[in-house]
Amino acid sequence: MNILYLCVGSLSSNGIFYMLKTCFPNDEITLANIQDNTTELLKNKFDIIILDCESIVTYINTLIGMFSASDTPVLALAVDKSLLRKLHNELPGLHGMINRNGNTDFLIKAISVIAEGGYCYSWNIFDYSNVSCNGLSEDMYEKAGLTRREREILQFCLAGETNKSISLRLSRSEKTISAHKSNILRKLGMKGWQLKAP
Repeated sequence: MNILYLCVGSLSSNGIFYMLKTCFPNDEITLANIQDNTTELLKNKFDIIILDCESIVTYINTLIGMFSASDTPVLALAVDKSLLRKLHNELPGLHGMINRNGNTDFLIKAISVIAEGGYCYSWNIFDYSNVSCNGLSEDMYEKAGLTRREREILQFCLAGETNKSISLRLSRSEKTISAHKSNILRKLGMKGWQLKAP
């Protein structure tokens, strides 16, 4: 795997880079400073770009312009979800945004999921209903491998419906609806979350 790690060059980002080198010893990992002109670097073929959002507010518009021509999936590392709306709406290659200060195992799993074409987020899936106009896109559904029924159930959940109301609509048991929700979360890389009405 060929990974580009874009950061601001702080002590903590150097720690993340070292962790990436340790966890992916057989892979090519390139470290680049956001403050440098990385436009030429982005012309190279990467399997995934990890964008460290620490102190990037000053460079956000430049970064969005640079990434607009790239079709490489991007994983953003952030301390909170404040940049989620901007990145989700303006960064076409965004496939995930996870907590920068979170679990190392989760970061490794997120990289693997995104490198395989999936999506992974640290924050609850219902944050999407406030991020983009219509919630999750068809592209996200397709790449996550959601079935027609799972897409339908997810849309009902995003609309605020309970298991009981969904089961009545679809003539299925609440237990079946709950099983579908578990499958949805697993496919979206959010195993352990609860999929419930906002």
